[in-house]
Amino acid sequence: MSASRRFEQQSGLATSYVRFKADSPENLQLWPLKSYSQICFVLRGRIRISLPDTGWQEVQAQQWFAIALGGFQASCSFEEETELVWIDCDREIWQSLATQEDLLLHRKKACFGCMQRVEAVFFKDYFSKRIQSLVSEIASLDGKTPTERLFVHAKTLELLALASDGTTLSQKPQPEPCLRDQDEDALRAAADYLEANLCADHSLKEVSRQAHINEFKLKKGFRERYNTTVFGYLRQKRMERARELLLQENCAVIEAASAVGYSNPSHFSRAFRQTFGHNPKELVSNALR
Repeated sequence: MSASRRFEQQSGLATSYVRFKADSPENLQLWPLKSYSQICFVLRGRIRISLPDTGWQEVQAQQWFAIALGGFQASCSFEEETELVWIDCDREIWQSLATQEDLLLHRKKACFGCMQRVEAVFFKDYFSKRIQSLVSEIASLDGKTPTERLFVHAKTLELLALASDGTTLSQKPQPEPCLRDQDEDALRAAADYLEANLCADHSLKEVSRQAHINEFKLKKGFRERYNTTVFGYLRQKRMERARELLLQENCAVIEAASAVGYSNPSHFSRAFRQTFGHNPKELVSNALR
């Protein structure tokens, strides 16, 4: 970053003017903005952003984009010297922009502040003449006087209103509502599928296909709902089933291991110890005593 000016507007809202030096396409960095959501106006240059669920997006001069990562990380590169004006917003700012109609129609504007969203959100559009004028005016100010700071504040609110009412955010509905009961059903189906097939080899692609949910939602859903990864959940259920076999059905260790998908007894014993704090033979021995 070669230059930066930041104007704090009010709680949850700030405006910045920055210039980034050019990177090589291979020189990736983390997306530098940390607020809940941002609207970025590209005056000059080009940015490539890699989002966790939709891949690479490219934004060029005379385009603006809205981005909300919701706790995820994005990679980016500034492939030319890039000049930006951006607006940082918190969740409450976005919730205040969305009307009840936006929520009912699942318009994309409502998704930025939605508590149920399980993916990053990204939209882009072109400058209108008014947006071009506002962004250029903000970029020319340094905010050293109260008058200039008030001027930036007024222009920021107008920019926010224009972006909020732009076709990108206000007229395109989501293909699915943000409240996705079917996603909850799919996560439960994925868990049931794993429990019913403990001895099988699994991949994320295969589990997501069986449960009719994409891999990104599958991974994030398991972290949120079960507080573990998909394969962490699978291992826990395998170990629980193995313990039942050893205690209730008097299986040999090698038989229990095979029943839950382990062909190597030493790998099974290591996983069992990591789960319960003792190896399978100790469990059986203690139970007999």
